[in-house]
Formats: sequence, structure tokens, C-alpha cells
Amino acid sequence: MLMATRAVDFHAVEEHQRGIDKRLHNWALSCNSGGPPAVSPMFRLYRPDNWERGATGVPVDHSDAVRIAKGVAALPIKHRKAINWAYLKPVNPGRACREIGVSMDDLALLLRDGRQMLINRKV
Repeated sequence: MLMATRAVDFHAVEEHQRGIDKRLHNWALSCNSGGPPAVSPMFRLYRPDNWERGATGVPVDHSDAVRIAKGVAALPIKHRKAINWAYLKPVNPGRACREIGVSMDDLALLLRDGRQMLINRKV
């Protein structure tokens, strides 16, 4: 017998957690920006037409990212894994649930509670 499942919105962030969510996204950018991808030697000297206009990337606050990384590392293991899943490696939520050993609703709660712990600890 199949049970009906309700969809969980993992991107929903409560109003009072928007600041820490923005900082967590900054942390993720800092972690995931390891430099430009490898380029084939044939295209190494290629410059697009808009090369002079400069980069339009989002600036990253690396010092704040370090503070967030330390705060996330201090979280309980399940909360830490949920935060890492949501911000660093957003794979299929079902896979994340299996790896952490929780349901979809519990994963959403871990994510919300992890953000709240960071706020409460004044990270």
C-alpha cells in the first residue's frame, strides 16, 4: 500500500533566519569557489567580447565564512550534516535522508533548528 507523501520545501526560510541564511550562502560560495575550472589548452587564450567589462560574480566575505564554518563544525552531527547538505552539497533530499537516517520532515526540522542554533550561539 502506497502512502501519500506531502512535499517539503527545503528552501523555505523563516523571516528571523534570513540573515543567517544569507551568511550560510556566503559560506557555501567561499567553500565552493576553488578557482576557475580547467580549460582546454586550445581555449586558454580565448577572451569573450565582454572581457573588458570585468567579472560579475558575487563578492565573498571570507572572514565571515570562516566564522560560519567554525559555528557549523560545533553543531550536533545531524544538524551539521543537514546544513552541509542544504548549502554545500545539495544532492537529492531522499539520499540525504538515507545518509543522515531521518525522514523528509525531520531533515527540514534539522535544517531549521541548525540555523536557529547558529543564531542562538551568536555565530
